[in-house]
Amino acid sequence: MGMLNTIINWLRVFRAQTAAAVFMLVLIPYLTAGGPLYSWKTLILALWSILAHHMAFGHNTVMDTLMGWDIMDQNKLHHPLVANFIKKETALKVVSFGIFFTTLIAILLVGYSDGNRFYAMAFLSLFLIGGMIYNSGISKISIWDVIPISICFTSLSLFSYFLVAEEFNELIILIAFYIILLQWFEIGVEGEIKEIELKNEINLLTKLGTKFDGNSFNMGKSIVYPWGLKLAGLAVGGYIVYKYTYELTTIVLFALFAFLAIYFCFQLTKKRIWNRKKALRDMALEEIVTIFLLPVVLIPIIGVTEVMIILAFAILYFIGMNSLLWKTKFAPRV
Repeated sequence: MGMLNTIINWLRVFRAQTAAAVFMLVLIPYLTAGGPLYSWKTLILALWSILAHHMAFGHNTVMDTLMGWDIMDQNKLHHPLVANFIKKETALKVVSFGIFFTTLIAILLVGYSDGNRFYAMAFLSLFLIGGMIYNSGISKISIWDVIPISICFTSLSLFSYFLVAEEFNELIILIAFYIILLQWFEIGVEGEIKEIELKNEINLLTKLGTKFDGNSFNMGKSIVYPWGLKLAGLAVGGYIVYKYTYELTTIVLFALFAFLAIYFCFQLTKKRIWNRKKALRDMALEEIVTIFLLPVVLIPIIGVTEVMIILAFAILYFIGMNSLLWKTKFAPRV
């Protein structure tokens, strides 16, 4: 195995293609709190967010493999740990040490911060424990797995916010609520659709009445659940625009991104002949649109240049990493 293939396989273990999403969930609240984009602290925080993503998602990959879930998934036979391109024991050592190292850096970030260090440490702790609970196998055996993972990533955003801010205000509460709904939809809807083929895993959608026979997909009455989440999230985003960033530009951009989010939600939830590859692509595009909506509506607070730089990096990173790891533009082979 050549050096490049080894690097690619490790990046697949870390599911590196989605790191840009965590990068944005960390940077946007930080900038909203008044953190400067052009500073060494921000650069370190940005690099830390990518490292934190790799260790968190790498831990999930390792645990799902060690517990046998990925081994039983026919769609993951090509993954490095399942295919034995990387030893499971080696991967466990790497992510375990990586989590420890990532936590040390986060503690240093808190120590050198100007914000509320108690809140920052508290939300760092919730990020860690929420992720550990989710990765321990809860995601495969409980319909309530959305709770620890939503707490996990919402707490990550609040951690970065309180590296700068001193107190809660209505805006950060709304942002946190938006992120909770975003994560809930991503895990509780998209994640369940992605694994609808697996009969040995607990699936909330099938519990609610979604029908899948190997060929056709029909949500039936359970369609109320994803649409309720999606419309609630867009309502929060719309209220942020109304209350804090009410300008023609943000109104138009919000309307555009909301329309796209609704379109891809329709594509994911409609009755159809099952096509997993297309579903993965629609999931990726839906996630991009929903995540990008947040910085777009916050442009008057964060700044046009700052938002454009972050979005440009996220797009280039996501497309580039998918191309490198999976030979696709948007949908990883996961």
